[in-house]
Amino acid sequence: MELMTPIKIGPVEIKNRMVKSATHESMAGPNGEVTEEVIRFYRRLAAGGVGLIISGNIFHDWAGHNWPLQLGLDNDGLIEGHQRLTSAVHEEGGTIFAQINDCGREASAAYSRGLHPRGPSAMPHTLFFHIPRAMTKDQIRETIASFAAACARAKTAGYDGVQIHGAHGYLVNQFLSPLMNRRKDEYGGPLENRWRFVQELYHAVRDTVGPDYPVTIKMNATDSYPLPLGIRPKESVRTAKMLADLGLDALEVSCGCYEAGMTLIRGPLPVRLALRTARELATLPAPIKGLVWLTEPVAMRLFPFRENYNIEYAREIKKLVKVPVMSIGGIRDPEQMERFIREGWTDMVSLARPLICEPNFPRRIAEGDLSPSSCVNCNICLMHIQVKGLRCYRGKMPPPEKYW
Repeated sequence: MELMTPIKIGPVEIKNRMVKSATHESMAGPNGEVTEEVIRFYRRLAAGGVGLIISGNIFHDWAGHNWPLQLGLDNDGLIEGHQRLTSAVHEEGGTIFAQINDCGREASAAYSRGLHPRGPSAMPHTLFFHIPRAMTKDQIRETIASFAAACARAKTAGYDGVQIHGAHGYLVNQFLSPLMNRRKDEYGGPLENRWRFVQELYHAVRDTVGPDYPVTIKMNATDSYPLPLGIRPKESVRTAKMLADLGLDALEVSCGCYEAGMTLIRGPLPVRLALRTARELATLPAPIKGLVWLTEPVAMRLFPFRENYNIEYAREIKKLVKVPVMSIGGIRDPEQMERFIREGWTDMVSLARPLICEPNFPRRIAEGDLSPSSCVNCNICLMHIQVKGLRCYRGKMPPPEKYW
């Protein structure tokens, strides 16, 4: 199977074409420290045979932090713990990239030590009910420098490469989006200006980690708003070509934003469970909770789960770029994965929920078992990572009285 053949990202050889896409774990220490629970999680993934692991999003600064117990690389004191994590992955024959992220306007004061959210523009956030501050040019420069420093720490810690998180409504995505970026200076307006932030960010990272270290990016093919808002596929194809030409070593093609109805995951949206577990939602007034509750059936109708819901976007991008393309989004069937790679739609397939449910999925495929993933796409894993740490719940939705 071509699915199980090696591929190179920059100078690093990946043993097969399956990728564990980044998912937050809620297993770190209170200051972003690597814990034994985190190490066990990643060791298990590596032992399961996946070719490349991309870490859960790692914060470079508390201003861009928005998850409970999120891994950090904002200071040198955290490097030693990450060295233990990468060593565990390497001992199991795995390869791991560090995903560095800044949540921008997606940040919440509940998790960012009281720091007010900031973004390219002061666009109200319709999910968190706050208005971020528009970043000054000094803050843009400081953020880029801090982000690059975190990538340098990742290299020192033994990560085989880094991934810039440029999708899902986070800061890089915000600068690229005409909906979220309303700036009138050189960072806003036409695409050639809106992508200036990621261009400067890439150069800062590259200057820090050197020419022979893989630097990749996760990008949105579409922000998936129900109306023609935000990043759209036609523009994202142009952006992908610009990023590849800039020097990025691989592109992971995703879609969707939390604010657009959790469109990055598709399928059941346990909103009532989220209202119970998410700190920023649990404190909302009762009338607003009721409005949020009503979004569950609407979102499920607009964005139902279907397999391979992002592959067509990856296919269009793959036609224009020479660097490896990874596609994520509802990929569940090994025979389909093989077909996508064999026919040149994508170079690698990224999975998240299937590998949370079944870490040994790649190993059993390599052994000849081509039955689809046992993941039932219930999405409870996503809702519970706010409080319980990342694991599979096998579709066991608790009764409403448990979370209402």
